[in-house]
Amino acid sequence: MKWDIGLKSGITAGAIYGLLTGFISLAISVVMKDEIIKQIQAQFARLPQDIPITAEQVYPITLVMSIPGAVIGGLVVGAILGIVFLSLYNELLGKDSKRKGLCFSMLLIAGTGIAEIVFPKSGLPLIMIQTTFLMFTPLNILFFLVFGYLLGKFYDRFKR
Repeated sequence: MKWDIGLKSGITAGAIYGLLTGFISLAISVVMKDEIIKQIQAQFARLPQDIPITAEQVYPITLVMSIPGAVIGGLVVGAILGIVFLSLYNELLGKDSKRKGLCFSMLLIAGTGIAEIVFPKSGLPLIMIQTTFLMFTPLNILFFLVFGYLLGKFYDRFKR
């Protein structure tokens, strides 16, 4: 097996996926500012000691880190999923790499959905954006499909 094909495909598709989710996360953070601040306050309340910073002071860091954090996450998760895709390639349904990538993304959607049901709000399904807001689930599914398609497309490109 040529691991470099899986790594390159996954990293490239993951970077694009990270950019997409980063921009959406930034937009969500701006639009839902009050809710994000409430979530930060709830996390602070769980800490064993007081922190000399407020949730309102942490909020701008959330905005600044939305895109870079999503891209870095996309690169790491993309590399891992690229290797998994390569390992499962011959077992996936589909006549070409793009269809196999879409099949792989359907497996990711199902697995992430199950993880979200079994471990709600745990942060386990890290590759979905804002899983605490159920209304964004269709957008998450769309981004997974884009990721799978790109994974298959880049697999063909790097296979040459």
